[in-house]
Amino acid sequence: MIKCPTCGTELRDGVLMCPICGTKLPVPPPTPPQNTKNNPAIYSKTRIISFIIILAFLIIGLWRMFTI
Repeated sequence: MIKCPTCGTELRDGVLMCPICGTKLPVPPPTPPQNTKNNPAIYSKTRIISFIIILAFLIIGLWRMFTI
């Protein structure tokens, strides 16, 4: 919760104008998007294991298709 700088009324987050005195509140700058290139969670252990299992199924499927 924030307070109006003019009258001190407690305001909810995201309010752009005080309903009591009409003071316009400053708009906070937008948050920049997170950089996903260097995010270590992308290469988590679970994702790597899932990728290996899917790759194994694809290799086995292709091998069986060409050997029959």
